[in-house]
Amino acid sequence: MKWIIAQLVTLTPIGAYLWLFTILLLCGFGLPIPEDISLIAAGYLSWRGTEGHSPVINVHVAFAVCFAAVLAGDTIAFFFGRRYGRRVLASNLARRYFTPRRQLRTRAYFRKFGSKVILVGRFTPGLRFTIFFTAGTLHVRPSVFFIYDFVAAAFSVPVLVYIAYFFGDKIDHVIMYARRTEHGILIAIVIAAIVIVVKLMRRRRRIARLAATPPPA
Repeated sequence: MKWIIAQLVTLTPIGAYLWLFTILLLCGFGLPIPEDISLIAAGYLSWRGTEGHSPVINVHVAFAVCFAAVLAGDTIAFFFGRRYGRRVLASNLARRYFTPRRQLRTRAYFRKFGSKVILVGRFTPGLRFTIFFTAGTLHVRPSVFFIYDFVAAAFSVPVLVYIAYFFGDKIDHVIMYARRTEHGILIAIVIAAIVIVVKLMRRRRRIARLAATPPPA
């Protein structure tokens, strides 16, 4: 966080917007920088501008830039997987990052939870690129991907940017609570998905038992 702020404060407002856009875009490709830290930095930098520090950036513009970058990075990862996924996965270089074990685990998520895995991907930085890339490889419908990704980003991006803006003087607490909230949301999504899967399995078993029961004479 401190390193990101140190880089941003040396830039002009336009440079800060471009820097945020680039970093968040690269996060969609697995750049090892937590996305939430960049979003919080955008809100915090906007707050610093209201306190007379440079660069002076507008929080609404910062949000729009961050939101566009997040969706662009996710979309590029999705279409990259959709067009080149199978060819890339066959290469030795790709297998070093996207190991066969990770491929099987991600595909298992999609088999169990369907396209709802895209929602989980928004809150799992280490697997986000893998999940979106796999969604493209498995030829998830683009409209389905856009809806799930847009809904997840429309929740996470403005919350982090604007909370950091309104509580810029308590930025350390914002970071701590953001991490706790992100983990809580992920846990809630996973629990909800498990409940849905359990209900579906029970329903299938019940239908199977009814089908196996002989009709009355």
